[in-house]
Amino acid sequence: MNKLTYIGISVLIVFAVFWNCDSPTENDENLAVLSGQVVNAETLVPISNAAVIVLEFPQIAGFTDAAGFFNLEIEIDEAVEVQLRAFKESFVSDTISTLATPGNTVTNLALQLKPTSSTPLPSGSAASIVLMGVDPASIGVRESGAPEVSEISFQVQDSAGIPVDMSNSVRVNFLLGSSPGGGEFISPISAMTVSNGVAKTYLFSGDSSGVIQLIAEVTVGTQILRSRPVAITIHGGLPDSIHFSLAVEKLNFPGYNIYGLTDKVTAYVGDRYGNPVRPETAVYFTTDGGLIEGSALTNSQGQATVNLISASPKPFHPLLGAGFATVTARTADENNDQIEAYALVLFSGIPQISVSPTAINVPHTGSQTFFYTVSDQNNNPLAGGTSINVSVEKGEVEAVGNTNQTLPDTQSPSWTNFSFSLVDANPDSNKVNPVSVKISTSGPNGNLEYSLSGVAY
Repeated sequence: MNKLTYIGISVLIVFAVFWNCDSPTENDENLAVLSGQVVNAETLVPISNAAVIVLEFPQIAGFTDAAGFFNLEIEIDEAVEVQLRAFKESFVSDTISTLATPGNTVTNLALQLKPTSSTPLPSGSAASIVLMGVDPASIGVRESGAPEVSEISFQVQDSAGIPVDMSNSVRVNFLLGSSPGGGEFISPISAMTVSNGVAKTYLFSGDSSGVIQLIAEVTVGTQILRSRPVAITIHGGLPDSIHFSLAVEKLNFPGYNIYGLTDKVTAYVGDRYGNPVRPETAVYFTTDGGLIEGSALTNSQGQATVNLISASPKPFHPLLGAGFATVTARTADENNDQIEAYALVLFSGIPQISVSPTAINVPHTGSQTFFYTVSDQNNNPLAGGTSINVSVEKGEVEAVGNTNQTLPDTQSPSWTNFSFSLVDANPDSNKVNPVSVKISTSGPNGNLEYSLSGVAY
């Protein structure tokens, strides 16, 4: 609003106030009272001496007091919707609607005036520091191919939230809190605020990934103002072959005969500094046994995980034979060359049991040793968690040795060969008695029992 218009409205309001003074209301029952406050739309600071007028009754107008409050009275015979408009030089006017009712008071009416851009509000002295922006919010380690510098902007404000102006400009010091310790630094370490109260610094990455905390400080007299710590992430670089590896959740899972089972496969991808690569680095997977999800993106820890699914073709390794599959992970390094990592997975099958000797013949006061094998049909160990038990079902003998086993998650053939001995449990008697022994296995691959019989003397 221009100055001439504002002066005209002021004259109108003075006339309206004078007219109202000469025409007092005789019947309070017909009075509708409208009261409220006018504030700065940007800072919510009350505005004094703002003009407030009822558009439907131009003679009803007034000015706000030192706290921005106004109180207007309208003499009406019935309820009517009215519009209140607030004005002040250097502000954009605001209009609101309300219902005026005879004999009632409407309170808490709020009008907000927005300052015009040509008339910035003068500020007080510095009272707080707020973060304005971080661009970009995350950067990469040095020579990673990703942005290595981030611009961080802070704004210093007075107690009313108004950015400090040049007459109240202060020096802002920038400090690093916790950091990876890879040579990262900030520059400049201090800066004066400009006309909008903003001071900037720049973070330069080092050779370590992690989270950095940055703090801004301002000294006002004996008081130190501090911003909240700003967290900025430094991600790793591109994949490096030395820091590229592959692992499976289960070395051995019962997928040779059972289709549709899954085994998680995870690629661990690091850059040349040993940091996790930047998130969403693509890793591709293939397998020569079953099926596998084709690709995955790394997370913040440099891990990319997919599912290996038991299905055709059944795996066959050129050296280890049936049941062993090779899973391959591939990605590209900083030179755009393909790098690979490998993992071996055993698809174990249905259980089988063999024993030697096959007949029981325990001598009086003596013992007999048995060697037995529990494996799948490819002579590979069964899956982890499989239990193997040897129990005497009949006879005066005791079984000792590998009689109660639980298999670990393993691919080693040593976990297929076991032994036990039957010992004469009644040496005082040389009576011949029949003996039967049961070898049983149960677990993810299935259940199976094998029985032996014979005599003890």
